[in-house]
Amino acid sequence: MSPRESVLDRDRTSVAGGRLGRIVVAYALAAFAGAIARTFGLIAQETAVRGFGAMIETNGIGALVVVPLFSGVVAFLAAAPFVTAFLVFAEASGARAAWIHVLAGAVIGPAAQLLIGLFGSAATTSLGLYGLDVFAGAIAGWVYWTVAVRAAPPAPPRLDTWRRDEPHL
Repeated sequence: MSPRESVLDRDRTSVAGGRLGRIVVAYALAAFAGAIARTFGLIAQETAVRGFGAMIETNGIGALVVVPLFSGVVAFLAAAPFVTAFLVFAEASGARAAWIHVLAGAVIGPAAQLLIGLFGSAATTSLGLYGLDVFAGAIAGWVYWTVAVRAAPPAPPRLDTWRRDEPHL
C-alpha cells in the first residue's frame, strides 16, 4: 500500500467495476436503437396498409425523424425501472452472455409499453404492437450488450478482506 493510499481507498467498492459511464451511454444508445427499430416496424405496418406515399402525406416527412427521437426518450424513461433492476442483477451476478441481455430486452420492451399504457394514453395496445416491442427490446438488449458488455473488460474480482479460516460476522 502506498503512503497516499488509505485503507478506505483500498476497500472502496466501485460501482459496476468503474464502468458506470459506459453503462449509461450504452443504455441511451439501446433506447434509441429500440426506438428506431420500433419506428421502422410502425412504418412497415402503415406502408403495408395504406402505402408509403399516403403515410408520408398524413404524417409528414419530419415524422421519420421526430418519432424515433421522441420514442427514444419515452422508452428511456419508461424502461428505466425495469432496466435498473436487470442491470443490478446482471452486474452482481456477472452475467455477460449476449442471449441474457437480448432476452431481457425482449421482456423489458413490452413491460415498458405496459407502463406507458398505464400512465399514457387510454387507447388499448394491439398484440401486434407488443410483438413489435418484443423485437425492438431485443434489438435494444443486443445494442446494450455490444456497447457495455462485449466491448468492456469484465469487472475486477472482488477481494475478500477476511480469511476463510477466520469467523466472519
